[in-house]
Amino acid sequence: MIFDNIDAAFLKLCGLCRYLPADLQRRYDSPVVSRAVIANLEEHKIIKQQSNHLSFKLTWEGRNILAEMGYEFPNDARMDLKRPAYTRKLNNAEWNVLLYLAGIDVFGGSVRQLNDSETGYVSSLMLRSDANMRVLAGTRFLGILKIKNTAYIPYYADGCMIPGFEREIFRSQLENLNGITDVKLICTFETLEELWERTHPEQRSEPGTRGLREMDRALEELGCEALLVPFGRGGVMQMHLLKIRRYRERIAQALGCDTTPRDGLSECDGMLIGIPCVIAIDFNAERIVRALQQIAILDKTAVPKICCLPFQRPCIFKLLKRFGCQKSVVVALDHQTIAKIFPELQGDDTYEPYRTKEGECIAVSSRNTRAAGEAAPKKRQTI
Repeated sequence: MIFDNIDAAFLKLCGLCRYLPADLQRRYDSPVVSRAVIANLEEHKIIKQQSNHLSFKLTWEGRNILAEMGYEFPNDARMDLKRPAYTRKLNNAEWNVLLYLAGIDVFGGSVRQLNDSETGYVSSLMLRSDANMRVLAGTRFLGILKIKNTAYIPYYADGCMIPGFEREIFRSQLENLNGITDVKLICTFETLEELWERTHPEQRSEPGTRGLREMDRALEELGCEALLVPFGRGGVMQMHLLKIRRYRERIAQALGCDTTPRDGLSECDGMLIGIPCVIAIDFNAERIVRALQQIAILDKTAVPKICCLPFQRPCIFKLLKRFGCQKSVVVALDHQTIAKIFPELQGDDTYEPYRTKEGECIAVSSRNTRAAGEAAPKKRQTI
């Protein structure tokens, strides 16, 4: 077996995350997490499935191959698969996978490394492995994402946190980033509907003891606007677009909007034959509501057009009802429309042999990875 770029991507994610959820192929379309790739690596004993069948982990052979590729990740302490900490690692791992599939480099080793590129991510899994960062052990944020001059702090929307402590720690980390002019939160969960219920419950949650807060109260006290990004294909597309410069303006222009700034409509993205348009793909509820409030102040009879992704449309209606916004037309931009506006999103998933920096291929066939007399693994067909 000669390693290809798809194999290498899965192994690197497995090294970073320690445990990769076993059901990723059900929610994502990428060949990186396909059953064919997983079965091939498992058959060569480079990864192994955990006893509870919920995740995969590198074997020692897998770690050796990663090291040969030039990638070394901290070893993880032996984990009790029944503890909540294991579930949290699976959630963190899926967020890393989502960002990777959205074309974001998730392999940053420190916050300072993010200064070297316009877009990048450092996972809390890497931050917590630093012996000098033990204070992070009590935090809940999943990592630090940089996109141009904005820093995003992602959270899995489950359980409680201490907002003041969280803010103090992630703000101290952001001091290592240059040129950051805005800080936003990202909330993630299994579906957008569940995210909405956790961040905007019908009844506000009660304060917990010792400063603990449920997600709805925590967002208020953290003092930053929050984007809702669910797991799955929709979340990947959402993050794909968020990292593109001027993506809202490009969408508005493609729809025929005049994007000339207008007094009193700073949050709107354009005018289409006199109709105000709001690009709501980021699902930043506060910004969307501000835009609609600006429109209402100028013209209460206006019927704004709100553009979103198909999976977001039901929750946009919940947002309009929750905040008592005026009647609006909600338009879902399908995959074909997005592909026409952003041709750069068409990825190249072809299989190519993985090469080290020295240009050498890494082959498993020369290694003693099979027991004597064991049949040779089936070769995966490439596309």
